[in-house]
Amino acid sequence: MLSEINFFEGVKKLLSHHNILSISGKSGTGKTSLALQFVGKLLTLEEPYTQSCIWIQANESFPVKRLRQILADYPEKLDYITENVFIIPQDNPIPTYLEQSSILQKIISPSTVVPPDLKCIVIDNISHHLRFEITQYPNLNCLVLLDSFYETQLLPFILFCKRSDIVLILIHEVTYSPTLQRERPFFYKLYDRIETIDVVLSNVSNSEKKNMFLLFNRSQWNFQFLLGTKGISIL
Repeated sequence: MLSEINFFEGVKKLLSHHNILSISGKSGTGKTSLALQFVGKLLTLEEPYTQSCIWIQANESFPVKRLRQILADYPEKLDYITENVFIIPQDNPIPTYLEQSSILQKIISPSTVVPPDLKCIVIDNISHHLRFEITQYPNLNCLVLLDSFYETQLLPFILFCKRSDIVLILIHEVTYSPTLQRERPFFYKLYDRIETIDVVLSNVSNSEKKNMFLLFNRSQWNFQFLLGTKGISIL
């Protein structure tokens, strides 16, 4: 049986080779909860705690209640993480595709002062506005918009995180790939241009268990787990 400690140590080791983590799955599969678990572990790996996180509300609001539930048994960690996760935008998720582009560019601008000891950035849900933009302009060449998104939003942000040694966590919606016979992020051919640690989640029928498919550098792992207030229980 794989323990929670071994699981996070394994992911931490993967992140030392590559700093981009992609988490995808249908609604209700635990994507955001898993991202919160990763953030909590990354910010409190060592004492004294010094590191921070930027959480970008691209489409989904930051889940304050869920964070409190996950860390209910660890009040010291909860207080620290609550004070050191900086939410952008502060009040509501990003409203449009153009606004998302502007916010991402502003964060990586040389004139922007980022939080001290920035360890990770989470974007939830980075592809939402791209999907909406494509549906609004059906006559526009889809490849042109995908290339523009890659060149103006995705790639500059990834390069910034690589240069700054920041872990980038991307949360995605999914679509089913008949060729691979599994779910993958929307526009996965777009994200295949970059090397990521891919985590694909799905529910187990009539159970609280979750399936996790983890793929990196042609190696893959598949196992079940539970998400609770004690963290991740690997089954």
